[in-house]
Amino acid sequence: MPAGWILAAVLGAVLVWLGLALAGAVRELAALRERVEALEVAAGPIHLDAGLAIGSPEPAWSLTTPDGSTAASSTLAGRRHLVLFADADCSACDHVVPAVVRAAAAGALPPLALVGRGRPDATPTNWRGDDPVRVVAGVERDREVSDAFGVEVSPHVFVIDEGDAVVAQGGAVTLGDVEALVRGAQGIRIVPGGSGG
Repeated sequence: MPAGWILAAVLGAVLVWLGLALAGAVRELAALRERVEALEVAAGPIHLDAGLAIGSPEPAWSLTTPDGSTAASSTLAGRRHLVLFADADCSACDHVVPAVVRAAAAGALPPLALVGRGRPDATPTNWRGDDPVRVVAGVERDREVSDAFGVEVSPHVFVIDEGDAVVAQGGAVTLGDVEALVRGAQGIRIVPGGSGG
């Protein structure tokens, strides 16, 4: 057998081995990702030492929507709702925001105010709701809304009651995290000058 054939056979075997090793690594990465997602769901919402305290009034806010108009906190005032902070450059946000927008639009979650960062026209299309009564999406100027809510990281969600007070808040990287915060806040209403109950 000529040396060229032997070299070609050895190179072919090495390429087949590399291909099989790469396929195995891809399968292992997919399995690892599934395990990490399962752990995130099992761990529940991330409780951070950041953000407004339970019982705090919701700060007034305004956002610039993707079409250039202004949306304000008065849009959702007097209704139980969510305020979700997200950043288009955040991979966890890419995972949770579209699911929360769909759930809020379908009525499975309370109405939603999505506070983004950056240019209004850069808001991802799947972050925008079709129902402006149930989903308000826009971006803040500078960090004015984030600062008012005490938010340092995203995604971060607040559950606001009918009296416009914070009844739950925390980091949320899955739809399950948001649902857990909403479930945990069910039946809680902050009474001005009193305690929740």
